Amino acid sequence: MNKYLLTGLLAISVLAQTALALPNTETKVNPIQPQRVENGVPKPPKKPAPPENEFKSRLNLTQEQLDKAKALRIASQEKMKPLMEELRQKQAERNRLENFDSDDTKIQQLNNEIRTLRKQIHEIIMQNERDFIQILTPEQQSEFNKMREERKKMFEKRREMKRKQQTNH
Repeated sequence: MNKYLLTGLLAISVLAQTALALPNTETKVNPIQPQRVENGVPKPPKKPAPPENEFKSRLNLTQEQLDKAKALRIASQEKMKPLMEELRQKQAERNRLENFDSDDTKIQQLNNEIRTLRKQIHEIIMQNERDFIQILTPEQQSEFNKMREERKKMFEKRREMKRKQQTNH
């Protein structure tokens, strides 16, 4: 489970530019980031910079590097698209079977197929990251590693908070 969570974190960091930014209509208080107050009036937390902007600014990527990164991202997305669709189908089928107390053998078979698909997706993500690192200078690689560690720590904090919330319910 830990490996899949870390894989997700890496996928987000490497493929951050692929995320579609949708406006958030809900106002939630983030327990990690306290609510801001200006002139005695509560304000929603500042939205973090989109990940692609963080990559571009913190790594100081050149236009050539941005173009190469975009090409890598598109190629990875194309490889993952059929795997992701198959994964969604298998998960939906497994969930349907679990809801109707179906044959455990079929559910186990689907779990094995899902595991295999996740491994394939993970390998594509890891290859994308390795390819991305190759287009960076040594200084950029060092900064990228710092960013990865920061995201890992932030992810661990969130996971710990969720665990605490689940044990309190």
